[in-house]
Amino acid sequence: MAGALAHEINQPLGAVTNFVNAARRLLASGDHQRIDAARRHMADAVAQVLRAGQIIRRVRDFVSQGETDKRLVNLVQMIEEAGSLALDGADALGVKARYHFDPSASSVLADRVQIQQVLVNLMRNALEAMSESQRRELVVTTALCNQETVEISVADSGPGLAPEVIEQLFQPFNSTKRSGMGLGLSICRTIVEAHGGHLWSEPNPTGGTIFRFFLTAVPAHEKDNAG
Repeated sequence: MAGALAHEINQPLGAVTNFVNAARRLLASGDHQRIDAARRHMADAVAQVLRAGQIIRRVRDFVSQGETDKRLVNLVQMIEEAGSLALDGADALGVKARYHFDPSASSVLADRVQIQQVLVNLMRNALEAMSESQRRELVVTTALCNQETVEISVADSGPGLAPEVIEQLFQPFNSTKRSGMGLGLSICRTIVEAHGGHLWSEPNPTGGTIFRFFLTAVPAHEKDNAG
């Protein structure tokens, strides 16, 4: 549990560090016109601290009791919020990130915080996988499979996964990263399965890897209540 929490809160705490350092640089410049920008960075830092608290509570509940707080969620908004955190700095890395949203797959039944952690993990992994690639494209896609199921995919243009890596990809404490703890994908799959879905990987036909998972679609007559 300690390892899981350390892994999950690393991302918002890293974002806090970036926001605070940016604010410090703005304030140190002595330019009064930049004070408002510094305030915005500090507000963003506070938001990420609150997010870290949410993650701690949700992962704690999930690890100890396997609980998910599933509610009607706006799928597009949930993905874009996760992307704003996971893809911060992607432009500077030369990564082209695109979203392809199915208009008929607008809402799902999910625990927003938990599924956003899945999305952040998958997007961050994609960025790292493409760190040495000449072509760096990340594509997040949603598709309504039927009235009860929505598929979400995260595709990268990295080097792909070796067969021996694929066999153990979702095993706890197995990592393809030199400094990784190997908890991210294991937690992601467990969270998705607790939502009644499944998470898997497959080769990207254009090069790289695609991660796909299913969530429960919300019937059309209930979508107006999604938030």
